[in-house]
Amino acid sequence: MSMYRKVLVAVDLSDESEQVLRAAAEIAAANEAEILILHVTDNPVTLYSQWSDYVVPYSEDKIRELLFSKLADLVESLGLNKSLITIDFGRAIDLIVDKADKEECDLIVVGSHGRHGVKLLLGSTANGVLHHASCDVLAIRVRETIE
Repeated sequence: MSMYRKVLVAVDLSDESEQVLRAAAEIAAANEAEILILHVTDNPVTLYSQWSDYVVPYSEDKIRELLFSKLADLVESLGLNKSLITIDFGRAIDLIVDKADKEECDLIVVGSHGRHGVKLLLGSTANGVLHHASCDVLAIRVRETIE
């Protein structure tokens, strides 16, 4: 019997994202589980809200399209379907936990950085997800990639 049925992997677009996504894909495959891929980014309007006359140079749709293209390349390079990708705007912790709840995921996979102290060890997003999720959370320790 599978331990997990539905796995949500939250990735940023850092060089280490491949490590997190690969680990999540292996866990999903071993459990014959469905996998969902989520990338959360800041809302472009919120970034510039302090300047009321500032016009945001890109729409959410354009930003989503640019992010999706980059993430799709990574996802497909690992043999996964780009239709598994969701890109949302807002506070990462809230959106990751909400997506896991809405989709009835039983595992969230996030990356951690291996620095000292709980927040530094996990990163503030991973730490927040760990403390607010209603399902298991697995932090994958990412290794700095050297080019």
